[in-house]
Amino acid sequence: MGRPGSYKPLQVTELHFDQAYDCKRVLAPTALAPEQVRQFRELSVRIAGLVPLTGLMDIEVIDDRGTLKVLEIDARLPSQTPTAVYRSSGVNMLELLYNLFTGKRGGAERDPAGLQAVVYEHIRVTPDRIETLGERIAAAAGPLKYHRDFFGADEALTDYRPGCRSWSATLIVTENDRTRAWEKRCRVLENIRSR
Repeated sequence: MGRPGSYKPLQVTELHFDQAYDCKRVLAPTALAPEQVRQFRELSVRIAGLVPLTGLMDIEVIDDRGTLKVLEIDARLPSQTPTAVYRSSGVNMLELLYNLFTGKRGGAERDPAGLQAVVYEHIRVTPDRIETLGERIAAAAGPLKYHRDFFGADEALTDYRPGCRSWSATLIVTENDRTRAWEKRCRVLENIRSR
């Protein structure tokens, strides 16, 4: 994010995809090695300068046996990452964009040691299974409602109604570290399965 001569790379996240190559899960912070995170941040600033970017862009890379390869650059606000970054780091990308275009200051990133681990995931529940699928399932869902403490998830957007046998949800789970966040996510799915 930034303008020519002044770019700030934001938190690196990790994306998981379904069989249709649609993003089904965002994890923050990433499990990349610190050196890879540094390379990714430097690559982001370099690409922003080459564009030249005024605003925000999203870069997706693939880790090919330790080498980061650029897959996609989107000069727009991504759909899922801002929520995962906000829940993990407290950085509000919309506030940063506003500040960028109005000349205001603020919105610094927290020290990586203070980050929360986040699992942001899309699920579809049917009588036969729980599937983790790409974000397209939210578009096909009925009217979505926001819930806190949804089957143990910190937050959810869902078309679930009591007694409903098929529904979709975007789940947001936070914990102190990635292992605990993943374990909590698994408990949420087990709570749904049990119900």
